[in-house]
Amino acid sequence: MNYSELDESLTDNMETAAEKSVDSSSDTSEDIIPEIAEEGHSETPIKKVTVVEPFKYHEQLRDNYKKRKKTWDWFSEKANKDEQTKAFRSELLKNTYRLDKESHSSLYDIVDKVCEKLSIDAGVTLYQENNSTQLNAGISILDKEAHIVLSGNLLSLLNETELKALLGHELSHYLFYKLDDESYEITQRIILALANDSRSEDVIIETARIFQLYMELFCDLGSFKVCGDYRPVIQTLVKMNTGITQVNADSYVKQAEEILSSGNESTQAYSHPETYVRSIALKLYAEDNEDYQKNLEKLIEGSLDLNKLDIFRQLVMKELTEDLLQCLVKPSWMNSSAVMNLCKSYFEDFYKKETHKSLTEIGKQLKSSKESVKKYISYVLLDFAKVDSSLETAPLGFTLEIAELLSIRTFYEKLIRKELKLTVRNFKKLKDQAMAELQQVKESKDESLFSE
Repeated sequence: MNYSELDESLTDNMETAAEKSVDSSSDTSEDIIPEIAEEGHSETPIKKVTVVEPFKYHEQLRDNYKKRKKTWDWFSEKANKDEQTKAFRSELLKNTYRLDKESHSSLYDIVDKVCEKLSIDAGVTLYQENNSTQLNAGISILDKEAHIVLSGNLLSLLNETELKALLGHELSHYLFYKLDDESYEITQRIILALANDSRSEDVIIETARIFQLYMELFCDLGSFKVCGDYRPVIQTLVKMNTGITQVNADSYVKQAEEILSSGNESTQAYSHPETYVRSIALKLYAEDNEDYQKNLEKLIEGSLDLNKLDIFRQLVMKELTEDLLQCLVKPSWMNSSAVMNLCKSYFEDFYKKETHKSLTEIGKQLKSSKESVKKYISYVLLDFAKVDSSLETAPLGFTLEIAELLSIRTFYEKLIRKELKLTVRNFKKLKDQAMAELQQVKESKDESLFSE
């Protein structure tokens, strides 16, 4: 089933969209998609100017799903949450001890300060989870209520400033959900429901993963705004991951920078970025780094990788492929029926265009891409090199020249030898023949790719 069919079919089985708690500590779940908070609609939306703005990725995904009216309208209906809300309240009380305001007044004083800093009007209730030693915290949102569950000995491990950082992170989930008439909360439930559907493709799961990772960074920024300093936020993260009682945030940032300098390009986490990634992201934001967004994309999304495409990078790969095909058919001698039919096997509506990306532009894109993308492009080139036997070996010479311009010639030549099962000597002979035949092909200056 393709993406659009799956999207529209969700209205028939929306029970897969059940919301649960959001875990705000390091990722310990075995599921690729984390469970999400249950909440309703607030009658008074958060004002437009917010303490923390959602990331570009959140906006892009929201705008994408707003265009899918049937799905968007279904998830916008408050009635679809009421039953889950009742079940949640019952389970929450069974598995926790509720911290009342009289006995824990200082803790609720911190809550009030956090809500004021974030400009939110949540009615907050705190709980301690029963029989839990794992350090963790999670929030569940029901209409204007925020229920925060603490696990392990957080109340004794964290100092007052660190508790403020922790509660700032959790209540930033509330802020995120209430922004823009709760459109980001709706977006999250849609993408998680899609990702949890057994029919979903990997691109949907990867999209949900990236959405969640950015959401955790959003909440870290909310925590930073509450504390006015990134250090308590980092201290809290490290303490919750290690259980250690004393943490030097600046020392840990240096450690995080060492990790990234050793070649770790992007996060491999499923729902919460690794602590070192979150720490670097906080520091970059606090320093108002001019390349903040670019560096963040590198940390969270990484380089273009055929094995890790989300719905947006799937479109990037589609456009990259089409641009390459346009380059391949630019000379009229490469417009045979076999070649054009092959183009249509890639794209049904393919037609030759006057304007498209140049090989130089494609090469720049490939330079920052993973090997999987270069391998894919090499296979596309080989497809066109072999599709029309009437053109003899000239297309092979042509694609070798293109590979040279794309800086993947060595990779492409190895692929040719492997797929055609050629010895070094036979490959050299074939290559010399292909280049000689290519020299005999006549094409106008306007058709030449090599004059770009």
